Amino acid sequence: MTVDGPRARLPVRARVLRLVLLALVVIALGPGTFLRTPTGTRSDRAVVTVTPVAERSGISGELEITGAWELTAPHGWFGGFSALVAKGSTGLIAGTDRGFLLDLDVSGEAPRAVPDSFRFVGISTRGRKEFVDLEALARDPASGTLWAAFENDNLVMRFAADGTRRIHAPPAIARWGKNSGPETMERLADGRFLILSEGTESGGALDRPALLYPGDPVAGAAPLRFRFNCRAAYSPVDATEVPGGRVLILMRYVRYTIPAEFDAVIMIADPATIRADGQWRGEVIQRLQGPVFGENFEGIAYVPDPSDPAKGSIWLIADDNFSVFQRSLLLRFAWNEPGDALQRRAAVRARDEWERALNGVQSPLLICPPIDASGKAIPARPARQKVRPQPAP
Repeated sequence: MTVDGPRARLPVRARVLRLVLLALVVIALGPGTFLRTPTGTRSDRAVVTVTPVAERSGISGELEITGAWELTAPHGWFGGFSALVAKGSTGLIAGTDRGFLLDLDVSGEAPRAVPDSFRFVGISTRGRKEFVDLEALARDPASGTLWAAFENDNLVMRFAADGTRRIHAPPAIARWGKNSGPETMERLADGRFLILSEGTESGGALDRPALLYPGDPVAGAAPLRFRFNCRAAYSPVDATEVPGGRVLILMRYVRYTIPAEFDAVIMIADPATIRADGQWRGEVIQRLQGPVFGENFEGIAYVPDPSDPAKGSIWLIADDNFSVFQRSLLLRFAWNEPGDALQRRAAVRARDEWERALNGVQSPLLICPPIDASGKAIPARPARQKVRPQPAP
């Protein structure tokens, strides 16, 4: 149908307005482009300050928070923390999406940055091409070998303990979308590697491509393919294995406002339930939101207690996007019970919350629609409609 006159110009105006709003959101999400442009050289020494954060509002769920800190440094490239992995029972390694690593000593009551450990590990060439978008880390505790996933280029880099490194482009992730590639990678205790895509399989879908490698993905083995299933708005951004073999998956939700707003949730899931071409899911056990902890959390790691490996702490780190509106936060939660018991309790709670949600009572932990034993989403039952009395004849 052809429309003449002023009405015909409305779609054009709407498109222009949409582009303007999108540009403003992009500026808000990445104000470093204008306010925090990296200065100095990558090799400059970073003196990192760790400052306690006293507030605790905006946290709900099964885990008890035992500490919160903000990381700052007068270094032009400091920030953007997007990956976290344990280094034994006393340390963490944090990775940034500018290609840096930072060692953290967590053996004491409060964490501290290891002096002179902030170093560039990305690939910078004489040309314009760089590989710096480090989004996930995995580590072999026996050998000290470290793996890093680079999202924009769908690469996995392996750092051997002797300092040598090898880069591999796994064919299974070659066609994952730019800026929605291997955001999550975890080496399981049995040597398998779990890799989850940040992007959905298709626009608006719940599923995200996922891979389970039988061993080192750099070695070239073919992975088992499956799908990670949850609410499309929440993207998996990191994972860590806890005692007993279950995995905690950190997920993020972005509201494209000015400035951007973030929610984070932690899901617990059992890798033993992964099936080829199937859907995989767990239960949400924690949520962080609001003005204090509504940050862009992108890294999670479990650190065992030196005296009891079955217990320990869960650590989260936030990516500040090099924005004046955001912070590089480091959080610590206590881990004191078996993962299978916690997941069973969370599953019972989720079913109860689903029933209450049908009656209009919404829980902050009810993020993903429930699924049945086959992994299919359970549709919501239609609300009961009141029968309007008919007037007497």
